[in-house]
Amino acid sequence: MYSTLSEYYLLEYPKCNAQYDFLASWQGLAWPSHILQGVAFPFQVLTFYIIVKNTPNHMSVVKWPILINHFWCTWLDFTICAFSTPYIFLSYLGFLGVGLFSWYGIPYLFQIVLAILVAFCELDVQNMCLQNNFVSGASGSYIYLFESRSNSLQENRFKFKKSTSRFIYHVAIFILDLSLFGMFWSVPGDQDSARLQVLTLDPCPTPEFFFGNVFIVTTDTDTIRFYTWFLIPFLLFHSIGHVLFHAACTVYYIFIAPTKSTSPLTRQIQRQFFVGLIFQTGIPVVFLAAPITYSMLAFFTDNLEQKWMNIAVIVAGLHGIGESLSVLMVHSSYRNAVWRLIPGCSAERDLVFGRRKSSKQIIMQKLSD
Repeated sequence: MYSTLSEYYLLEYPKCNAQYDFLASWQGLAWPSHILQGVAFPFQVLTFYIIVKNTPNHMSVVKWPILINHFWCTWLDFTICAFSTPYIFLSYLGFLGVGLFSWYGIPYLFQIVLAILVAFCELDVQNMCLQNNFVSGASGSYIYLFESRSNSLQENRFKFKKSTSRFIYHVAIFILDLSLFGMFWSVPGDQDSARLQVLTLDPCPTPEFFFGNVFIVTTDTDTIRFYTWFLIPFLLFHSIGHVLFHAACTVYYIFIAPTKSTSPLTRQIQRQFFVGLIFQTGIPVVFLAAPITYSMLAFFTDNLEQKWMNIAVIVAGLHGIGESLSVLMVHSSYRNAVWRLIPGCSAERDLVFGRRKSSKQIIMQKLSD
């Protein structure tokens, strides 16, 4: 048994004969991630401006949910691509930050906690006087977005009739997400010994493990399996379940059994907006779901190549620009507002996908704008 990492690296590591390409290195993760954030930032700022200045009256009920969702998605994107940029050793929950926070010496434990707060559990008080509710992080903001749309339908039998009930509902989701912090109860105090111990799980990590100050969350294999195989997937599917429930309620009441008191034109506007909402949230979620799915499958099959883990983080970093472009493009009001910002372009277009607009489409555009 070696007493130090340096001793292990000099005497044991050469036996691995491991060769890693650029994408497996910290540079292969940090540089593409930072570039992605630099490209996404102008679109994120533009999206904030468009939501605040150009949300039409018929979307007023979801203006704040859309804005809150965009805020959390932008913060999550900054966390992944710029602030923390996590170089993850998945087999033993090791973390090496290669972002700005690490450059300024911010402790890894704080970075991990902040990332979890942003992704799952961060409480954000928005419009408390008017709505009396909490919104929880990136995942919670998606739930809040669809719950607000569903709750705005008067005929929805599942809507919250009291603001207190709505408040309790979102707080309950937040409390459940807090269970993720249980992994920090057993953080090893002696990180040097912990790094040596986890080498029994992966004796041939990338060189970054030896030259970076890798933070080990736990050395207990049962704890690693519990969080990777059960709790994290459960919390993800739990959030998805809430989104699907509220989406199903909306689909039922505006597509299957719409109220007769609503005019056909209003129903058409509601349906188009909801379809846009699906695309607005679905496109960025794919950029998060794909790497998360890969990580779980890789852990289950014990095929944990660092190159693919880094690529998964980079793909997750596409979430921010995907979310911003989705918001700007799928809703006609926002899309037309963008056109108006481009010199020589007009939002009053008579053609849709090469065909001339009908009078009904022109009226609906006027209403949506």
